[in-house]
Amino acid sequence: MAKPVSIEVWNPNGKYKVISIRPMPGTRWIRLLTDQDCSVEICTQKQTILSVEDIVALIGDKCDGVIGQLTEDWGQVLFSALSKAGGYAFSNMVVGYNVDVNAATKYGISVGNTSGVLTETTAKLAASLPLAAARRIVEADEFMKTGLYDGWLPHLFVGNLLKGETVGVIGAGRIRSAYARMMIEGFKMNLIYYDLYQATCLEKFVTGYGEFLKSNCFPVYLDSHALYYASKLQALVSY
Repeated sequence: MAKPVSIEVWNPNGKYKVISIRPMPGTRWIRLLTDQDCSVEICTQKQTILSVEDIVALIGDKCDGVIGQLTEDWGQVLFSALSKAGGYAFSNMVVGYNVDVNAATKYGISVGNTSGVLTETTAKLAASLPLAAARRIVEADEFMKTGLYDGWLPHLFVGNLLKGETVGVIGAGRIRSAYARMMIEGFKMNLIYYDLYQATCLEKFVTGYGEFLKSNCFPVYLDSHALYYASKLQALVSY
C-alpha cells in the first residue's frame, strides 16, 4: 500500500479537483485553474519519480483532471483510477505525448500536451553547441579550472568565426527551422538543409532576410555607434 503523499493545496473549496503530479514553474497556471473554480493539489513529495501506486493515492476518490509529467506510466491502471474518480481530462507537460492513448480512449479521458512551447528554447540549446565548439568554450573553461592559465597569448584558444560559414540542417521541422534562423540572423551563416518536403517558410525567411540585408539596411552613425535601420523589418517578423 502506498504511503501518504505530501501535497500543497490551492483553493481547497473549489468545485473541481485538479492534481499536478509535480510542482511546475510560476503560479500563473495555478491562477488560471483557480479562476475557473478549481481546487489545485500539487504533489510536493521529494522523490523525483512517483510510483503508479503513489499517483493512484493522489487521485483518490474524486478527481476531475490531472497534470502529469513524462516520467510517469500513464496506462491502464492510472487512466482506470482517474475514470473511477470521475476524471475526464489528463494533460502532460511535454511537447509530445508518452501515454497509452488507447487506454485513455477506453476510459473516456481527454489527453492534452504543451506542444510548441519549447521550440525557441530547444533551438537555443542547439545554437549554443556550434558556438561553444567554434569558440572552444569548454576547453577554455577546463584550462582555467585546472590552473593552467598563466598569461595571455595571441594563439590561446582563438577559435573560429561562424560568420560566412555554412550550417547544415537535416530535417527542417519546427525546431530545426528555428535553429537555422538563429544561425542565419545571429552569425550571418549560409544554410543548406535536407528534408523530404520543401521547407517553404524557411526558404522564404532566408530569401527575405538576404534581401533585407542588401536593400533595406544602411548605417546611421550616432555617438560613434553604428546603428542599423530597416524600414521593412516588420515584414520579416512574421516569417
